[in-house]
Amino acid sequence: MKSLFCAIVLVCCFATSVLASSLEDVWGEVHPLLSEAVAELDLRGNVPDSSWNPLKEDKKSVDGKINGLLDECIEVLGISGMSETKEAIRKLQDDSAKCRERVAELKIERLAAPKKVKKWEVWKKDVGSIDEEVKDLEIRQEENEKQVESLIDKLLVEMKDIGMKVDREQVETLVYSVTGDDDVRLVSVFNNVKLITTELQRLTAEANENIEMAKRYYGMHTLLLRILINLYENYENKIDDVYLVRIKEIITKQEELIQRTIAKIENEPAKYRGIYKTNLAAQGLTVRTAKMYAQYLGKNRERIADAKSGIFHEYEVALNTYETVQGAHNLITLMRDANAMLDRISELQTPDLIVFQNSEMKTEFRKLTTKLNELN
Repeated sequence: MKSLFCAIVLVCCFATSVLASSLEDVWGEVHPLLSEAVAELDLRGNVPDSSWNPLKEDKKSVDGKINGLLDECIEVLGISGMSETKEAIRKLQDDSAKCRERVAELKIERLAAPKKVKKWEVWKKDVGSIDEEVKDLEIRQEENEKQVESLIDKLLVEMKDIGMKVDREQVETLVYSVTGDDDVRLVSVFNNVKLITTELQRLTAEANENIEMAKRYYGMHTLLLRILINLYENYENKIDDVYLVRIKEIITKQEELIQRTIAKIENEPAKYRGIYKTNLAAQGLTVRTAKMYAQYLGKNRERIADAKSGIFHEYEVALNTYETVQGAHNLITLMRDANAMLDRISELQTPDLIVFQNSEMKTEFRKLTTKLNELN
């Protein structure tokens, strides 16, 4: 039996033209935010660890300002062709969900609707007008699905363009996973951080005789590492505190329902047992898929935890060096080491993507994703 999980490897190898274009777009927006954050980082070394006076800065208040600026950086760094494509897919999926809800409402209205209404009763709907609206909504859903399929193909190309070894079925898993937006955002931020780190290394080397400029660029590099740590922690917390909790609730309710259904099969009249057995099979599929979903999310969380661990040590060294640096040469050497570290953990940036055992499980996976999203 094929494994449910197929690892994919991210190799960050951009063409020169793509690097130049991306750097120009991203750096212009991120640079002022990083500059302000570096100024706060400088201030951090001159304030007490804590203060009873709410009007006086301490390390906690400065860290709050830094994190706020870094959150703004994340929004910019998360922008990419992939993230825009994924956002377009999400909007189409949301529109289709609204169409389905409206169709369900109209079908209920149709039960009590008259066959015809008088022309002046413009507030009323007859069976014909309801049927026409349902048809329009169903056509809209079909068009949305076609556009989603096209955008999935586009997302596949965009992922391959940045070196990701992934096939279409794996991209579909990403698109229909509850963490899909977070996964695409993580990859986009990581790639942009690598891009800017390479440029900062060059600028630091050029500023060799200007220690203040070199220190400033290195401070930006340090904060970029902190951005990744913050991003990874948010990802971990979301999986631990939101999605896995909700999946556990779904499994518990389904297992309770299974026990009640088994009792019905044993005690109800024979003519109903076939229905209960069909329901039991569906309930069992939901439990199996939910457990697979939890395993899928848990494994991706472990990969992100490993990536965060590698970057955290690098960040601690970078921060300590930034606060005590005396020579630009040491900064350049450390930044080169950091680039090598980012290369080593590149494969940890993207999630394992599921290859489903059967179409029924794929359908149930999507249903569970919808259910998890509805609870947001």
